Amino acid sequence: MQHPDARGFKVALVQGELLQPTEGRVDALKVLASEDWGAIQLPSADYPDEVAAPLLEQAAEQAEEFHRHGYLLAVVGRRRGLDEALAVYGLERPPSIDPTSEVELREWLCDLIA
Repeated sequence: MQHPDARGFKVALVQGELLQPTEGRVDALKVLASEDWGAIQLPSADYPDEVAAPLLEQAAEQAEEFHRHGYLLAVVGRRRGLDEALAVYGLERPPSIDPTSEVELREWLCDLIA
């Protein structure tokens, strides 16, 4: 018996710093989970490009797989090199936000599916 996808066919590529935030930063994972979104972690900004590149490729490959199966994609935060990694898999940058608050992120996610 197959069970419906708990993510509701919505997956966000998320800046690493927003998944385990420091004091005062947006907790994207908390918001995504409460809105039934899945998450693909992007490498943190402090990763050197040569370390981040293969991780971005993996994230882009996963994004392409989800996209091919009809998932809504979004980007939360930023990561240098993401657009290039997505392009390798024929994807343009999904809608994106660099949220300043959890409320802003939640409202933006809701607007995406409205």
